Amino acid sequence: MTSFALNNLWAYLQGLSLSQNDREWLANKLIMPKETVPELTAEERKARFLRLAGIWSKDAEGEEYYQMMKHRNDERPLNREINLDE
Repeated sequence: MTSFALNNLWAYLQGLSLSQNDREWLANKLIMPKETVPELTAEERKARFLRLAGIWSKDAEGEEYYQMMKHRNDERPLNREINLDE
């Protein structure tokens, strides 16, 4: 969200007439931690890739393609954050 949208949301929330219980509920929702996704092992990642590749993965080219995809980001520059608000 942009800072403009967050400011509007904050102004809206401040304008609500909330009971103490409602404020506590809202506070708990706002600070709720993000769900974490368990990290896959290399074997699990490869198995998932080959399962998605289907029959094609049984060829020698399937293993070659998997190795290429596994290292595709090694030579790319790191993604950078772009601020569109400027």
